[in-house]
Amino acid sequence: MPGIVVDVATGKGIADVILRVEGTDVSTASDADGRFVLRGLPGGQWTLRVDHIAYGTHEHRIAVEPGQNVSIEVRLAAEAIEIEALLVETETARSRAERAQGSSLHVVERAQIERALGTSKHLGDLIRQTVPSLRLRQTNNLSGTDVCLEYRASAVISLNFAQACNHPMVLLDGVPIANPNFLYGTMGLQNIQRIQMIPPAEAGARYGTGSLYGVLLIETRTPGPDRSSTDPGLRPLDLRRRSAFDWSQDPQGHPLLRTSVGAVLGNAVGLAAGVAVGRRCVYVDAHEQIRMPCSRLGDVAAILGAVALPATASALGARWGGATSASRGRLIPAIVGAGMAVFPGYAFSLATVGSGTKTANAVGAFMLVVGTPVFATLADRMFRSLR
Repeated sequence: MPGIVVDVATGKGIADVILRVEGTDVSTASDADGRFVLRGLPGGQWTLRVDHIAYGTHEHRIAVEPGQNVSIEVRLAAEAIEIEALLVETETARSRAERAQGSSLHVVERAQIERALGTSKHLGDLIRQTVPSLRLRQTNNLSGTDVCLEYRASAVISLNFAQACNHPMVLLDGVPIANPNFLYGTMGLQNIQRIQMIPPAEAGARYGTGSLYGVLLIETRTPGPDRSSTDPGLRPLDLRRRSAFDWSQDPQGHPLLRTSVGAVLGNAVGLAAGVAVGRRCVYVDAHEQIRMPCSRLGDVAAILGAVALPATASALGARWGGATSASRGRLIPAIVGAGMAVFPGYAFSLATVGSGTKTANAVGAFMLVVGTPVFATLADRMFRSLR
């Protein structure tokens, strides 16, 4: 009896389908086109069992009439295969090494260290409280004095009976410490991330003969800001506001030409106003002498106005020209940047009054006319705030 197995959705033949007739030895498999032949099947009513990994198991009733040419078409729909949940467990190299030790661990984690901050405890006190078999001997309670930290049974295995302290091998971030006696009392707890004490019975196999009296492993903290801190003053936004602007936050980029034009125009207006204000109390007479006829307060106000007006106007022009839809320059840094050119510009311009040389005067004029907008433009690019 011939037949075919097809996908009910696509109508294409399904290969590798196992077909069995219940109650008989008749079975077969479909070929690449989904076709099959059931040979030697006697007449009667039979149950055809169909199995496929992607289509599941199905049963169909078929009737076979002797002498009739009958073919079978089996239509199958794909079924989702449900498998048991797979649990994946990971293990760090440290946890694997600790599990391989096969004994209790004497470890001081960062949480325990933080609880000791602000108290009178030093490193030696913290270790002694964690490992009961250790003893601590100290000459006095003064900070920085010699501290002896050793196992109580170290005297039994000591090879040097004249040795004052059988202290363990100390590894600070993997680096051996030759004389750790002063380290226990002087090292700040705020710099320590983790402490582990390995007893002599285990230390010898891992660290050699130098670890006869045990090993003390000290890991210091990684430099940088504490990311776990909840202090609002350390938020990334605040840190970013105090440093150069991250232009990845503003895809438009800095409009350099527009900023420069705004700074030049603002500087021209501000410089004209500043020179006009300054000349009221500070000017050079016909004899090439600097005159300051105003009162001391008036002279100071005129000088400040002559410096502040071009710096502020240039900064405002740069801020206006460099503004984008996402960010704009910060005014105070731009004023400070422009002022770094304005003040030396005036100083160079007036330093050689009456001496007959014009070089310094030209440098001063260049700083006032060109340097001020350049500094304001650079400050506008570096120091910005998001809108």
